[in-house]
Amino acid sequence: MNLTIDSYAWIEVIRDSSMGEVVRSEIEKASDCFTCSISLAEVASFGLRHGMTNTIILSGIHRISEASAIVEIDANMAVEGASATDELRRLAKKRCTPLPGLSDGLILATARRTNSKLLTGDAHFRGLPETLWLDGAI
Repeated sequence: MNLTIDSYAWIEVIRDSSMGEVVRSEIEKASDCFTCSISLAEVASFGLRHGMTNTIILSGIHRISEASAIVEIDANMAVEGASATDELRRLAKKRCTPLPGLSDGLILATARRTNSKLLTGDAHFRGLPETLWLDGAI
């Protein structure tokens, strides 16, 4: 099975949490792993907000790049991501939950483009057929 790893999952890996161990285990079992390039910026932003040094952040991003293929945002991905964002926002409105951002749509579009499951614990993706839910008991 192919996996797209979202920012939520990568942050758990970088934090060396117990959930990060689950993520690492799923990555080891996967045929191929992918990460949307926007996730690198989200991981860096998380690190800065939580007091990580640039060295630690860059080390984490390097680990991501070694463990997965980085899917760049080209013109087609921009359109696919915008469409997926609209889809996620409609779903959030129906659920009366916070609206997702463009990055969520780009990550979902990455999973769709790479024909992979989306490994996540982000509630914006709950219930989607692409989602492989991170709850510690995958």
